[in-house]
Amino acid sequence: EGYKDIIEERIEPTDAELESDDALDVFLRREVTTGQHISCTCKMGPVSDPMAVVDQYGKVHGLENLRIVDASIMPDCVRANTNVTTMMIGEHIADFIRQGS
Repeated sequence: EGYKDIIEERIEPTDAELESDDALDVFLRREVTTGQHISCTCKMGPVSDPMAVVDQYGKVHGLENLRIVDASIMPDCVRANTNVTTMMIGEHIADFIRQGS
C-alpha cells in the first residue's frame, strides 16, 4: 500500500501468472536470469582441485603465459553485484603481475 500513490498498476507478473504456484514457477523460470553477471566458469583454486582452472594469480593451470582475470575465476557466486568484486580481482592480479608473480 505504501507505493499506491506512485505505482498505478502492476505490469508483471500478471494476475494469471499469480493464480497458482505452477503458474508462478513458469513465470519465474522465464524471467529470472543472471542479469548478465556471468561468473564462476573458470574457478580459481589449487592444482589439486580438479574443477580449478587458475591459481590465485590468475595463471591457467598447465599453460604458460596465459591468465584469466575476470569474474569467471570466482570460485563461488557472490550475493551482490559482481562489478566491484571483479574490479578488485583485476586490481589484485595487476599488483601480482607488477610484483613479478
